Amino acid sequence: MIELSSTAAFTLYLSLTLGGVLGVWIYNHFRSRRNKIRTVHQKLTTCEYCHFAFLSNPDVAIVRCPQCQSYLK
Repeated sequence: MIELSSTAAFTLYLSLTLGGVLGVWIYNHFRSRRNKIRTVHQKLTTCEYCHFAFLSNPDVAIVRCPQCQSYLK
């Protein structure tokens, strides 16, 4: 059998645990960096009546406010 002292067993357990936590952290870090950069082809529009701010398509001439349902130019 493999003989292992208590100090070596504790060091092995600690290094495996910290290595696993570090591996999960690195995986989540690079996964979240990949999803951060996004371009938005919308403009911020503010309703003239209720002053609600929302994103709208810049190609559409007349937009409808999602809160008060009024039409905007």
